[in-house]
Amino acid sequence: MNVNSSRALLRMLERRGMKVNELSPGEMSEDYLGYLQGQGIVRLNQGVLYVTDPVRLAIEAIKLGVDVETASRWLNWRDFERLCVEALRSHNFSVKAPFRFKADGKRHEIDVVAHKKNVVLCIDCKHWKMKRGQQYRIKGFTMNHLDKCVKFAELVKSSRVVKLELHSGAYLVPMIVTLIDLDFKHHLNGVWILPIFKLNSFLLDLEAHLDELSLIKVR
Repeated sequence: MNVNSSRALLRMLERRGMKVNELSPGEMSEDYLGYLQGQGIVRLNQGVLYVTDPVRLAIEAIKLGVDVETASRWLNWRDFERLCVEALRSHNFSVKAPFRFKADGKRHEIDVVAHKKNVVLCIDCKHWKMKRGQQYRIKGFTMNHLDKCVKFAELVKSSRVVKLELHSGAYLVPMIVTLIDLDFKHHLNGVWILPIFKLNSFLLDLEAHLDELSLIKVR
């Protein structure tokens, strides 16, 4: 890991703009800076580097060894959702974000719906900066999210859902992805709670986790 470069990327994420001459010698090579510009991640204007794609900059920092939680702290809630989407797509999930539907005469929204084969992950992304020990605050959110997921599952069963090509025997997984680890060992109110830094390993071993998850059968 290039520690100096990773620190520079974190400063850029935090400030969203910094002068080139603020980079210390050895923090970032001209080639790497050119790469970031060529990818549309940063833009150089009159000696100032502006972050144009914070999500991809966070991914670059993670590639250099920055832990996911630290990189995610400098993203806003919308960027945090995009980071989750990118992780899902890297594991070959088809993603719809946000996912909006109508049920019982009301409009509902799930931040991210991702499906692959017979698995449908219904995810709400919570960029909370709550302290550990405040897990009680999440209870109401899980109940609300589960209610949306149940309504969504009913639409799938009645074939009135927005275009999702699901295999037979499909099941839906209600999830909340959080910024920090809230130390939940199991689901809460039928909703799996997962910190962002565990998302990649969870997706890698998804089949192994299915017996642990609270599932809603939709077909």
